[in-house]
Amino acid sequence: MELPQLAPTKEVDVDLLVFVERYATDLLKWDILTFFARNPSFSAPAVQIAQRIGRNAYLVQPELGDLALLGILEQTPGPGNQMMYQLTPKPHLRRVILKFADQLADQPLI
Repeated sequence: MELPQLAPTKEVDVDLLVFVERYATDLLKWDILTFFARNPSFSAPAVQIAQRIGRNAYLVQPELGDLALLGILEQTPGPGNQMMYQLTPKPHLRRVILKFADQLADQPLI
């Protein structure tokens, strides 16, 4: 009797799984995280980030604030009392964010 061949399995990247569960909790955050992974030195106010990702600034603002509280983004005062957002300089977080964006590029949702 011949045994059926099983499809090769993929290992689960635990760091990436934890990152998604903790930080990428909705599609808007996915867009923001992917944007900053592709533009790691970009710094701008919420309105400009929203324009760059094609989203409403009213919806983007609180998500940026959440990601700043979680330490993924840095929030600093900018001109005209606007808050500026940029990717954290912490190497371990930057590495996982880049891995997250690479995985999305390799395996799109649709």
